[in-house]
Amino acid sequence: MVLYAEDIMRKNCQIINGNTSALEGSKHMAANREGYIIVGDGKIPEGIVTEWDYINKVLSLEADPSRVLLKDIMTAPLTSVTSDTPMEKVASLMAKKAIRRLLVIDNNKLSGIITSRDIIKFFNEYVEDMVEIASKFGTR
Repeated sequence: MVLYAEDIMRKNCQIINGNTSALEGSKHMAANREGYIIVGDGKIPEGIVTEWDYINKVLSLEADPSRVLLKDIMTAPLTSVTSDTPMEKVASLMAKKAIRRLLVIDNNKLSGIITSRDIIKFFNEYVEDMVEIASKFGTR
């Protein structure tokens, strides 16, 4: 069984304008219980801001988050895959690049995002399902 990025990605992702303040961006992150913001214009993602970006580029510099723009602290260019990328390649790319979030982009438009937690949760459920199936086999 081959799994693809589209099988595990989160599909309802918002793109926040890069001219939004870091303060407003952090409120968005808190309200949505997410550790990231996808930054861009319309449906085209240009970068990503993570909680690490806030710590490293705003808080540690004692910058005023109401005066810092998301476009100035976002990580770009983005690392991404397409929805038909096999999960083995997705996980390998995330490990190689040491990233916890990977955008899924098709035809220059955001299709979804995969986080390291999504991968762990999916494979944990997969293993549990396989254990349940295996437990139904009798020994003779």
